[in-house]
Amino acid sequence: MLLGALVVAVFWAYSALLYLNVIYFPWPLPHWYGGTDWMLNSGLPLGLARSATTDVSAVVVFASYPVWFYLGTELGLAGHRLAAAQRLKERDRIIGELVSTTFPEGGAIPPGAGQVGTAAVVGSLLTKIPPLYEDALTLLLFVFDSRFFVLAFAGKWKRFVDLKGGTGPGSEKQKYMRAWQSNPYLSGVAEVLRIAVSYGYYTRPQVYKLIDYSGPMTPDLPPWYDQGPVGAKP
Repeated sequence: MLLGALVVAVFWAYSALLYLNVIYFPWPLPHWYGGTDWMLNSGLPLGLARSATTDVSAVVVFASYPVWFYLGTELGLAGHRLAAAQRLKERDRIIGELVSTTFPEGGAIPPGAGQVGTAAVVGSLLTKIPPLYEDALTLLLFVFDSRFFVLAFAGKWKRFVDLKGGTGPGSEKQKYMRAWQSNPYLSGVAEVLRIAVSYGYYTRPQVYKLIDYSGPMTPDLPPWYDQGPVGAKP
């Protein structure tokens, strides 16, 4: 909190000097914009100038920064306090909903992901890849599940796991996943999730036998993949 108070104080001092046009942006580097112009227009051709209205707005905005810092700190601490077991439980829940939405019962291949244990295979995969990749995929799953992205793409203030399921075109989960897949900035991320889910689905005997593959379906595993003890169940 002391460090945060120092950061807010530095921000207040620098921003106030900019707003009052005592210094320029980006002081002490070469002069790009006047201080007031930068604070009001941020380099955009908005044409705003100081007035009584902007002065009052500036005071209100500046005064709100300690509140935002406090809220951010509390949210960060709450996430830090979340036990590892709880994180894994939530991750497993997200994986379960993701695989059942991607491979529902009665789809092109009759068994649904839930019927062949796909979620368990994906969860097991995450324990066998390097920790850095596991953390990255776990973070990706939580981002995919976040209310912010669901609100942006589905118009619902809900987590992905709480959206309505189903296989029809009106399924909220299906629509949300299609939004990710069709977004040019997120399609690559959606592809990573799809590959992980497909690995857990198509490597199941109940699935690959239905597509006339004698099996077992074993991908070309990278050298760092930990296959576990010899004879262990995959």
